[in-house]
Amino acid sequence: MKRVLLPKNANALFISSTPESSTSAVAANEILRSGNPIAILLEEDLPKAEDWAEDTIPRKSQVFERVIDAVAGQLNKAGFKVIDETMATNNSFTQGRVRRTNSELFKIAKAIQTPPIDAVVTFKIYPYFKADNTTTWMNARATGRLLNVSTNAILGTFEVTLPEEVATEPGCHKNRACALKYMGNHSRNLGQELGSALAVKLSRAAVGNVSGNASASAGVKKAALMQAYKFTFDNFDASEFNQIEEYLVAFSGYDTHKIIQSMSQNTVVWYETKSDDARLKRNLRKMLDFMGVQGQVNCVKTTCTITKI
Repeated sequence: MKRVLLPKNANALFISSTPESSTSAVAANEILRSGNPIAILLEEDLPKAEDWAEDTIPRKSQVFERVIDAVAGQLNKAGFKVIDETMATNNSFTQGRVRRTNSELFKIAKAIQTPPIDAVVTFKIYPYFKADNTTTWMNARATGRLLNVSTNAILGTFEVTLPEEVATEPGCHKNRACALKYMGNHSRNLGQELGSALAVKLSRAAVGNVSGNASASAGVKKAALMQAYKFTFDNFDASEFNQIEEYLVAFSGYDTHKIIQSMSQNTVVWYETKSDDARLKRNLRKMLDFMGVQGQVNCVKTTCTITKI
């Protein structure tokens, strides 16, 4: 890290040997104490600076954990299986990040194979305080998006707040411990509101009344959502692929498909369906039987190669 030289008359504070997990709290307390309208936060890399500077509740806090627990409870009640990101990634991915980007979450969700993840929920919690002559009033807003891991499509956005402002204590907006105490007291209510909104979004995106799975940085397992597959048909001539295409369109749950590469003996297809994963792969094997063709169907998650022997 480069050394930063401040002017001699600068009102600066240096705290040594601070654990990384507490630096955001220390920075926030100092900014509140100083009362300066502008604060400059320096860090060794951009992600850390953004983690500390954004005016949201960090996910490692008890407040965030309580919100996640309440969200999971509401989704489970609605028939969705919730998979916690930390538990699912404990042995494979770096832990301890205060926040993750959407691209990181997509990469993680697609890498997890047991159980496979269908959807990701990302959200942020913004507490806000308003002081008047009587006391300090608190409310909180949670905003986020619901993303389909398979198709990368945005299934919906959401925003919820507490039902009404909450009276805290005079000067609570200047005291981080006070602010977190009252946020903690009402985090379960915010999580329940958030979970209810997510359950509605997921149900609308789901196929019929089928229950699925969701994750809190979250995942959905059963084929309740639109799924995207990449099929490679190898060693099939043009007339055989014409037959194949008729079968693909006739499969239950079919939505759309697009040929993304076509050669004399090799065709690659992007295929979107609402079908259950096991049913679709079984249909591919049956298709070869109906065509009277000896072949193999090899799949890794949603990428399949169908080879004529």
